[in-house]
Amino acid sequence: MASLLPSRVLLLVSLLLALPVGAAGARDTLPPADEVMAVLRRVEGARVRGTLRALDSEFEEQGRARPRDAMPRIYRAWLSFPADSCWNELKALSTLYPENPWTHLGMGLVYLRWGLLKEAAGPLATASRLSPGFAPALWAEGLLLQAEGKPVEAEARLRAALATLDAAQVRASLGLLLAQLPGREAEARAELTRAVEAWPEQPEALRRLAALAHAAKDTRAAATAGEKLVGLKPADREAHRAQADLWLAASEREKAAASLERYVELGGADPAPLALRARVYAELGRAADEEKALSRLVEVELKDPEPFLRLAELAEARSDAAATEAFLVKASERAPERSDIHVRRARLCVKQERWQDALVSYRAALAAPERKVAQAQAETDALVKRFRLPATPAKGPADKIYNRVSLGLVALYMERLKETPGLKGNLKMRVQVDESGRATQVSVLYDSLQDPLISGHAYFAFMDAEYPPGRDEPIFQYVFRPPK
Repeated sequence: MASLLPSRVLLLVSLLLALPVGAAGARDTLPPADEVMAVLRRVEGARVRGTLRALDSEFEEQGRARPRDAMPRIYRAWLSFPADSCWNELKALSTLYPENPWTHLGMGLVYLRWGLLKEAAGPLATASRLSPGFAPALWAEGLLLQAEGKPVEAEARLRAALATLDAAQVRASLGLLLAQLPGREAEARAELTRAVEAWPEQPEALRRLAALAHAAKDTRAAATAGEKLVGLKPADREAHRAQADLWLAASEREKAAASLERYVELGGADPAPLALRARVYAELGRAADEEKALSRLVEVELKDPEPFLRLAELAEARSDAAATEAFLVKASERAPERSDIHVRRARLCVKQERWQDALVSYRAALAAPERKVAQAQAETDALVKRFRLPATPAKGPADKIYNRVSLGLVALYMERLKETPGLKGNLKMRVQVDESGRATQVSVLYDSLQDPLISGHAYFAFMDAEYPPGRDEPIFQYVFRPPK
């Protein structure tokens, strides 16, 4: 504190020089304590809402109108509580107006906020001496006793203050004290409820009241207190996030959704509340809003496949097959080890009679180790049977593989002719083979036959075949004509 003394002395001198002649010796006529406490509540409310500048102008005007009155100057000093400038101004004013207890009370409260308990005792004692029975001083002494770890004495002092001054500040202090004492929660709630009803602009009291109500399973009271807290700082996105939880606990989903919407509007991007917003929309049956929420969620939650799976469900519900599959693909990219996701895509392809894509997905499902689907093997076997794929893959040089695949294609073609008489055309495919002799890609170069089962048979037969080691790109061509 020693480093602050020169600035305080300079400020004191400047204030002395600025006062009108005779002001320093004038005796104050103190306003009623409840009136001053009401003004101080206005100051604290303006601090919470960020509107101190307007009060500063108001107090400045009062000071010009009443140059010998200490109170406008004290109020202006309180605007910067608990900064050094507040203490400095109050100290200077205590010299100019030595019989005014509010300056000493203010210095004591600043010391308390700074955690300088020993230093706080002196100014508070001076305030009590200047105005015996001064209820605001009793209030401040109660706060000091609480900070010193003397809750019994603190409670007695606060109740003594309330006996003559029913101010919201005092009642809130008592409620906060009681909230820290075992078994006194109900009393604390009662005091805090009365305090915030008289003076809602108390963030600490509202937070504690909400917590007490939540602990008592009074979810509606907790949400109501939380809503008042949010109203004090409407731009605090975390407050809206917390309020959503309170509304959900009170079964107020629409209000919870509104709180989460405001959280997002204020730039909130944590995955948990974004996921919660989507879930709330789902419970409310607001599909369009849920889809928008999920679309925002997948931008920040980069690993979980569930948002994409839910997007797929919503797209399927509105009969958008392309979007459904796109979301399933995204989900499988995030969780390639989940068999159930591949099965969902495979079944979608079956509905669209895209047999080749379906079998690719079923094969991925059988290879994936997690969340196996019991019916996947049987569904895969049914597709393999539809394609008439060989039990063992072709193996050897390109011409041998060509001949082996030809046998299966001819047999399948004869079956297809029964269903589609006159079916004919050409099929030309290229296979990319890697160094190990494994096919990595099968591409259709030409297909005038346009039969998905025949082209699919060729695709899987060439994809499964075992080629000689060494990079290669063999081309296989077949001509299909009905027998004469």
